[in-house]
Amino acid sequence: MFKKIFGGLLGRGETAADSLPAQPQTVVEEDVAVQAAPFSLPQTLGFVSHQPIQDQSQRIVAYEFAVKDSVAVSRPAASRRSFDQLLFNTLKNMNIFRLLAYRRAFIHVSLASLDDLLQQQLPAASAIYLLELQDGEQLADTLMPQLDALRAAGLRFAVEPARYGTAPVALALYQRVDYMVLDFAAPNTRALFPLLEQLPQRYPQMRWLARNINTAEELALCRHSPNSDRFALFHGSYLSVAQSRVSQKEAASQGRVLEIMRLLRANAPVAEIEAQFKLDSLLLFKLLRFVNSPVNGLSRKIQTIDEGLMLLGRSALFKWLSLLLFSSDGDSGATLSLLEKSLIRAHFMEELGIIRGNKLEAEHLFLTGMFSLLGDLLNLPLAEALEPLDLPFMISDALLQHKGLFAAPLQLAMACEQDDGEGIAELAGQLEIELDQVSSVYMEAVVWAQEVLSESEVQSNVEGV
Repeated sequence: MFKKIFGGLLGRGETAADSLPAQPQTVVEEDVAVQAAPFSLPQTLGFVSHQPIQDQSQRIVAYEFAVKDSVAVSRPAASRRSFDQLLFNTLKNMNIFRLLAYRRAFIHVSLASLDDLLQQQLPAASAIYLLELQDGEQLADTLMPQLDALRAAGLRFAVEPARYGTAPVALALYQRVDYMVLDFAAPNTRALFPLLEQLPQRYPQMRWLARNINTAEELALCRHSPNSDRFALFHGSYLSVAQSRVSQKEAASQGRVLEIMRLLRANAPVAEIEAQFKLDSLLLFKLLRFVNSPVNGLSRKIQTIDEGLMLLGRSALFKWLSLLLFSSDGDSGATLSLLEKSLIRAHFMEELGIIRGNKLEAEHLFLTGMFSLLGDLLNLPLAEALEPLDLPFMISDALLQHKGLFAAPLQLAMACEQDDGEGIAELAGQLEIELDQVSSVYMEAVVWAQEVLSESEVQSNVEGV
């Protein structure tokens, strides 16, 4: 089947350009921007999408930033350039600099904004600019020296070949980028499949980002097709269900954590809790590593469970034990991705509770977010995974029945993950939170998760991105 998919255009004497959609004829030049019609921009971009990108081992190493909004499409060059600047301003307000200390960022920008990239002062090693060809635009040869100068300054770029085709000027562009993007959701992507056999040989430095992988077939295409080793990064909804199963050793470790958490909930004596840790001292080491992370700001280090109970209390210790459920001995990419996603949900929901001014509610919201993916981790129905924990009714009601006080914050966290603009707007309205506040709180949660993982020495290696 893959032979049929990849056969054809370039390999059978047909040109790829013949099978691609007709390219628009308007050239991108400065006078086009000058003559652009008047336009208006919003005061804020509201929620800016930030989707996780995984490496080959399923570890999250980057985020893709884009705006899914009618204000971003089909705009003249001058208007889109101003829009891109508004996007950068929004990202800076979201404190993207903190995130870039731990993750890479793919940022969508128009060709009209190339002159503005250096002044953004984003870390060159951490930002990759995904160049978007707008409606009515076509590549101009004059862009190549400009890209050469930016690359000499350390900037990196990515393009989606389905938007550019195989004209000589496009082939010249591909020599100047670091990543090519194969978007499985784009209507003209399949016309580009034959290029997967040709472009890697022509551009050996090139790596591919596979975006919107939503089926097992699409993932298999990336992992098992000719030149599949060129696929370095992956994004899509299917990745969350294509996780590796937990090993027996990991399952035993997680079972002990659940037992300790049950003892905490049952108000068991400290001696009983410590006895469980003595059966697996590595668990105690991991717990203390999490709890003593500088991001928590403790005045002194906790050395024993007795100290932890005295300084933190049972509720806080229970909270940190929940992290151990997602921190396996192997720290596999799949498990780390679940841990990161759970941490983001947990902190995002906790911050929503803090906004409402209820500390206990905030703690319970943290646990709701943290345990929302426990079933995925343990490969069990969520109800079965939660049973040993005897959680408060408000938490279990939100997780199992999607009802109650905590249901809306959980749904909002999930809507943010899925770029559900309508859902985000509706749920933010229910919770009486502005869209830009949702975006900033969610980004704060993303950064917080990176800091916890980094300080706890449980993190992904992003140096290869």
